[in-house]
Amino acid sequence: MERSTPDVTLIDEAGLARWREHAPQLTRFATMLVGPDDASDLVSAVFLRCAERLDRVDDERGYLIRALTNAAIDQHRRTRRRQARELLVAAAAPPSTGSDRSDDAIDVRVAVAALSIRQRAVVYLTYWEDLDGNQAAAILGIGAASVRRHLARAKTHLRRSLA
Repeated sequence: MERSTPDVTLIDEAGLARWREHAPQLTRFATMLVGPDDASDLVSAVFLRCAERLDRVDDERGYLIRALTNAAIDQHRRTRRRQARELLVAAAAPPSTGSDRSDDAIDVRVAVAALSIRQRAVVYLTYWEDLDGNQAAAILGIGAASVRRHLARAKTHLRRSLA
């Protein structure tokens, strides 16, 4: 049986320089979107997928942030579908006798994690990157009105969660 080699995108020196330039900021952004466990893997996958196209775009940072946001949304959808399947399996299983521990402590990370990916992206860009609505809209490739709507919904959710 022959072993096939996976398709590997080789990055030249220019691509490596781009990686060094963008990776720290993209990893911080991805951590906000998907959490610290998956952030570096997601950034690496997105960068490798986009590396060949970066020569043809005007705004590399914006392009990579949009690609990262879309990849995070795809990952979130896959995770939710998997969780739904697991819930169906768990519902069919007999009930467990273990006790559930509920923690009443307010955790900002949990509240932010409950936001949608777009809401997290908008919150990150407007508060951590200190961008205005038009700049965030340009980076994410959505309208300024959408940025305002996502930000308002995120604020409302966070206010309720943290109250």
